[in-house]
Amino acid sequence: MRWQRTIATPSARAFARQMRGCQIVALTRRAKYLIFHLRADGNARKFLLVHLRMTGGFRLDRRATPRDKHTHVALQLDDGRELRFRDTRKFGRMWLVDDPAQVVGKLGPEPLEISAREFHRLFEKRRGKLKPLLLDQTFLAGLGNIYVDESLWYARLHPLRRAESLTRAERGRLYRAIRQVLTRAIAAGGTSIDVMYTRVNGASGGFRNSLRAFDREKRPCRRCGALIQKTVVGQRGTHFCPRCQKRAV
Repeated sequence: MRWQRTIATPSARAFARQMRGCQIVALTRRAKYLIFHLRADGNARKFLLVHLRMTGGFRLDRRATPRDKHTHVALQLDDGRELRFRDTRKFGRMWLVDDPAQVVGKLGPEPLEISAREFHRLFEKRRGKLKPLLLDQTFLAGLGNIYVDESLWYARLHPLRRAESLTRAERGRLYRAIRQVLTRAIAAGGTSIDVMYTRVNGASGGFRNSLRAFDREKRPCRRCGALIQKTVVGQRGTHFCPRCQKRAV
């Protein structure tokens, strides 16, 4: 283990001890977290949760293959290979816990699983700017900066609109836009903005070619032709069309 801070809990030493002898029996996901379902000695269950953050990723290598400087955690498998966690910026984190709820228990619903009725109810008694609310993982889990910008473009909503000002029709547009963007992005293998953001096989995500707002500053809106603008909302770079996404309220 090269970068011990990758392990959020328990300590790095306890992590290495408790992982020894564990068997990976399933792999699932909750929002932006990967969840490794483990069976430990005596059939006790444990869970390894991993958040890749900006540059984290896994790769399988033979143990004899030299580890590069960005490999911070290596899990030795019984077939002679290692599951290596690489993270250029060192933001990724791991949690080894008895119950995933210890880490993801407060997350909001999944965008592709929530019903339209439930989505409308999320906005009851919620106030504040629309984009920070959508990035709040306790409100709606799994949306990141790129897909929020894209969803707001499709829904024709300004990122600084007040959430409490949305009409039922606007909330419906936003619900459909979020699901449309995520479905298309998944089908395209995600979004690669630069060489650090790639799929497991090293290929770039194809959704970048379909972006309508994000990373298109000063380029024509693909709906109305106005130049896409960039601002900062909640300390995040934010792209929008000033004509299509007017700040009405």
